[in-house]
Amino acid sequence: MTPVISNSMKNLKKAIAVFALFFLTSNGAVLAQTQNQTPQLKIITPSDGQTIYGDKIPILISIDNFQLTDFKTNLKPVAGQGHIHLWLDDSNPTANTAVKLIEDNYTYSNVANGNHTLHAELVNNDHTSLNPPQTTTVQFKSAAVGSPNPAIQSSFDKNTALVILVVVSLVIIAAWWYTKEDDEEMESQETKKSSSKNKPAKKAKSRRKV
Repeated sequence: MTPVISNSMKNLKKAIAVFALFFLTSNGAVLAQTQNQTPQLKIITPSDGQTIYGDKIPILISIDNFQLTDFKTNLKPVAGQGHIHLWLDDSNPTANTAVKLIEDNYTYSNVANGNHTLHAELVNNDHTSLNPPQTTTVQFKSAAVGSPNPAIQSSFDKNTALVILVVVSLVIIAAWWYTKEDDEEMESQETKKSSSKNKPAKKAKSRRKV
């Protein structure tokens, strides 16, 4: 192989390497951009495992790369827009049973106390699922207002009972001690009074004898 052909092959290899690097870098950027533009759905409130007190359950949802629109006026599917379907304790969620939201918040009323499952999904204007579907689920608990946490209540009972027992014991001991001192002081004063009364009488008897 002549030197000219050898140099040409080297240049061709370099060109192919540069093109391959550019191709991979470009595809990576496009892929990252596509992933960043994928709609994201997250339930902020209630959080998973949270206990909410009262029969009203406030719902707050976070949405990225998606525009909420009114499905009543926007009937045709448009990429990147739609609304939210929301289900509470629904074992068979469908579009018909969903609460349909065009805002990122909602409040359930008259919710019974106990464990609950909240399910949400981003859908198109025609109520169909996105591709791929964007769903999220949280488990939470509701309780009556003023209901204490069992773990906190148990800890409170043990610690507080011990503290109260110690304080009451100290108060009883202190009261007994001060009462004892008062009694001793009163007895001492009475003894002094009686002794002072008896002394003049003895002197008078001794004078009569003289």
